[in-house]
Amino acid sequence: MILHLLLTLGAHLGGADVAGVLTVAAGMVAVLATLLPFALLCIRRALDALSAAPERRRGVTAAQG
Repeated sequence: MILHLLLTLGAHLGGADVAGVLTVAAGMVAVLATLLPFALLCIRRALDALSAAPERRRGVTAAQG
């Protein structure tokens, strides 16, 4: 979603004057500042879940054995 928004904003740079370029750049910064922390949090949670998965499998096999 972040990349899509940045590409959409970047598409408006084609025929823009200096004020338009600054406006688009400010929009890109706003998108990154708003969405990047949430994306990093989701990535961190996914990595934590992936690293905990083998431990859960070991616990299940030990309980069955």
